Amino acid sequence: MKFRWKIFLLCIIIYIITLSITGILVTENSYNNLLNKEIDRCLKEQNNVYKNSILYLMVNQKQMDNNIDMVNYGHRIVEMFEDEDSYIEIFKENGTVLVPSEKIINVDRKEEIKTSMKGKRNYIMRRNNGHHYIFINQVFEMNNKKFVLSYIKDLTEIDKQKTKQYGYFLEVGIIGLIFIAAITSRISKMMIKPIENLTDVTYNIAKGNYKDRVKVKNIDEIGILAERFNKMADEIENKITQLENESKKKQRFIDNLAHELRTPLTSIIGYAELLMKIKYDEETFHKGLNYMYFEGKRMLKLANTLMKMIITREDPLNIYSQNIKPILKEILEVMEIKASEKNIKLKLSTEDIKFNVDKDMIKVVFINLIDNSIKASEGDSEIIVGSGKNFDGNYLFVKDYGKGMSEEEISKVIEPFYRVDKSRARKDGGVGLGLALCNEVIKRHNAKLEIESKLNRGTTIKLVF
Repeated sequence: MKFRWKIFLLCIIIYIITLSITGILVTENSYNNLLNKEIDRCLKEQNNVYKNSILYLMVNQKQMDNNIDMVNYGHRIVEMFEDEDSYIEIFKENGTVLVPSEKIINVDRKEEIKTSMKGKRNYIMRRNNGHHYIFINQVFEMNNKKFVLSYIKDLTEIDKQKTKQYGYFLEVGIIGLIFIAAITSRISKMMIKPIENLTDVTYNIAKGNYKDRVKVKNIDEIGILAERFNKMADEIENKITQLENESKKKQRFIDNLAHELRTPLTSIIGYAELLMKIKYDEETFHKGLNYMYFEGKRMLKLANTLMKMIITREDPLNIYSQNIKPILKEILEVMEIKASEKNIKLKLSTEDIKFNVDKDMIKVVFINLIDNSIKASEGDSEIIVGSGKNFDGNYLFVKDYGKGMSEEEISKVIEPFYRVDKSRARKDGGVGLGLALCNEVIKRHNAKLEIESKLNRGTTIKLVF
């Protein structure tokens, strides 16, 4: 069953239960109040009938010298006080009916008559043949004999009013039920609409439409749920995008690795086949063997670099706080000879700032970065190496004024085998793993690599700690 119908049925059930309890309590309370008032009125009426009957009896006793015929007396009392819904009976001491000749209502009344003979007025409520009666009994004496005057009142009309009131509640309840059903159906539909929207969005996301979102209009619990669902969907979309990007990177890595391996292997196999087929020629053999040696060394360098990346990920680093200035000086001294080949000046711009680094691994990083800057720079240029501070924290940097990179290249340059200038990289023997290796080392230092570059204006690479 749908949640909307559950809400609808719940509201209807609550309405029916509430109306039923209210109707019963109100009707029964009204009935009991009315019945109690009617009993009080009947007791007063019986008291008047009793007093007038005794007075009439006393008057007749004086006139007839106590020779009163109780049967005639009783009939006169009945004629005077009986009406359409009230009756009078007179009982003898032994409990038999004196007037009228037989009981008006055929019920056993021995116990109440016996109680009345003791001088106590009493009343009792009875139902008989669909009617509701009150019997009020009180004793009187005449000629040393006891008689009981019984006043009977039909209270059936009160029961009919009770039934009418229940019928009225039923009619009102049915009308209210129709009204409540219409309103509840509309309200439940409005309440469930955001949930239905949420359900549709989850279905669309499950089918792959990760950009679909719930429209948040409410500020209640459902609105909060929708808002948090949207945040969750954003995170899922981001994770899916990251996974797709990682998958693309891995595929590019595999493709580039295959290319890097296939190219030298093809050359080596090609020259080997050539040397096997042709007659010995010293110059040709020397050239072929030299090329095979060069390509084999490049494959070995590729294997060593890949192994170094694996080791970098797995081996623990010896990281501790140390002054960075002497380390950078050592690196510049190492790279100065290569920079001088293009008449490039290496400048140091740093203070005595301490960084938590592995000295050997940070040297590997800076040698790679400076080597890339030298390759990207024209002659008679300069490269600045140093440190600084910003709102993110302390950082190290390498800045050149060379060719620079486009925005698209910046996002891919740290991927394995990616080369901005492929022809230059092959000529220099590079395989495009330098920055990828640097990035792995920097991650192990809990730092991040930031690249700022513009075409023909140079590149700045920061290591932000």
